[in-house]
Amino acid sequence: MFKKTIKFLGVRISLLLLVLILLVAAVIFGLMLGYGVLGGGNAMRIFDQSLWQDVMTKLNPKK
Repeated sequence: MFKKTIKFLGVRISLLLLVLILLVAAVIFGLMLGYGVLGGGNAMRIFDQSLWQDVMTKLNPKK
């Protein structure tokens, strides 16, 4: 009984991790596609901190 429970939890945790990894990969790929192809910029620039600082500044302007 205990071994079945551990195996069941292991499978569930593995599936959860797989879904999280695929979700992160999809978000990164979507950002690269959107910024690089649709936006006409360098797709690798999404990993640049200054880009995200500019985005946050535009989204939260100081009054």
